[in-house]
Amino acid sequence: MKTLKEILSMPSEAEKIYYLKYRRTPLPNAQALYKDWDPDKHDVMDPEIRPDNKVIVEEGRQDPKTGKIIPPQYKKDDINPTNRIMLPLEQDIVNIHTAWAVGNDPKINCNPNDDKEKALLSIINSINKKNKMRYNNKRIVRSWLSETEVAEYWYVVKDEGFWRKILAKVKGALGGNVMPQFKLRCAIWSPFRGDKLYPLFDDKGDYLALSREYSVKEADGTETTYFMTVTDEKVYQWRMESDWIKVNEFKHGFIKNPTIYSWRPKALCHNIKPIRERLERLMSNFADCIDRCFFPYLILEGEIHGTPQQSGKNRLIKITNGGKVYYLNWDQASDAVRLELEGLWSKAYQLTNTPQLSLDSLKGLGDVPSGRAFRFLFMGTDLAIDNHAEVIGEHIQRRYNFLVSAVGSLNAEFMQASQTIDIETEIQPFTIDDIAEKIKNATDACGQPIASLKTGVIMAGLVDDVDDEIREIQEEQTDKSTSNASESTD
Repeated sequence: MKTLKEILSMPSEAEKIYYLKYRRTPLPNAQALYKDWDPDKHDVMDPEIRPDNKVIVEEGRQDPKTGKIIPPQYKKDDINPTNRIMLPLEQDIVNIHTAWAVGNDPKINCNPNDDKEKALLSIINSINKKNKMRYNNKRIVRSWLSETEVAEYWYVVKDEGFWRKILAKVKGALGGNVMPQFKLRCAIWSPFRGDKLYPLFDDKGDYLALSREYSVKEADGTETTYFMTVTDEKVYQWRMESDWIKVNEFKHGFIKNPTIYSWRPKALCHNIKPIRERLERLMSNFADCIDRCFFPYLILEGEIHGTPQQSGKNRLIKITNGGKVYYLNWDQASDAVRLELEGLWSKAYQLTNTPQLSLDSLKGLGDVPSGRAFRFLFMGTDLAIDNHAEVIGEHIQRRYNFLVSAVGSLNAEFMQASQTIDIETEIQPFTIDDIAEKIKNATDACGQPIASLKTGVIMAGLVDDVDDEIREIQEEQTDKSTSNASESTD
């Protein structure tokens, strides 16, 4: 395999891009993945696969004279629409896993050694807050689970206001040097956003560069295709005309590659696609059946004289020579459909270790489920999130590693601190904490109160002025003690 330096040294731009597009993993089929993700594009919604029904005026028959088959006659411009019931199972399951994985912000473990490292940590937290990484984490995890790959790209834009706010929070952080003029911004790349990603690794598996192919729609309606490569030192950009031509090349100014890339072999819901398709067909067909059979058919056998009246109390039918009148009933079919629907629906969530967050699913936990009961119920989901953390946890850790070095690159005051600070991240899966249960367990273990009066008032959250409330409680306790002592003396 050619090295990155050898690729970028090639004389032909088209040849460079040819080698930069080399992937060790297959390129995701974005169109097929989006078809599974968007319920409007499911097969059950396709009129070619599930066409509407035409209203028949006359059934097909055979001409008694010629013997030819006369096709059925349909009523012109009269369509009986078929039922098309879509199920966004992929979206529901992926969104639950996303919220479970990063609904709580990742835990940051860091013990700064000095004021510089403490200030650096504060700056990184501000960068995350300004870039709304709490929400970007969800977008990244959602893309990774549904699109199989995602990348984030960090770049700088001119903005002195960001560092003025940092200076106001961290006194003396910038020393006497000139205030930086740039702040960090984050962009997310993924297949559903129109990006084709080409990560480049060396023979040892080390990450060298990330390339992105994308299209930009011009004002006249035409689309122009671009190809962009980000390395440890530079950003390269090409445009497709009659052939690839280089349009830009610049140093991004960071010590490390400003891209973080994550990939998975298959989408989270890949294995349950046949179940979802069966559920959609089953529910749509059953809806058609209900439309046709909601009002039962009246079967008349033998000799019937007259027809039943449409109104009045004495609605009679005269039957002679052993005739019969009865309704056509379909007793067992609905039960079979219901059992299959419930079984397939439950299986789709079980196979992905996804909790069904409905009231019916929580009925067996009692009137007020404890935190322990919830943890047992969602144990499978916790294990699934722990598996996701192998990739997502590493992705977020690489982000913090980059941000540490990036702040040192932008501000020489933090260069040394960026080389010594140690930040570790940890995924915090969503959980339901039962505070009352925790307090009871701790009190039983210690045999005495485990929190101060102030902590109890804060946890209650009933008042704004905590100190004033504590003084009133202490005064009431003193008055009560004095009163009890007086009664004992009497």
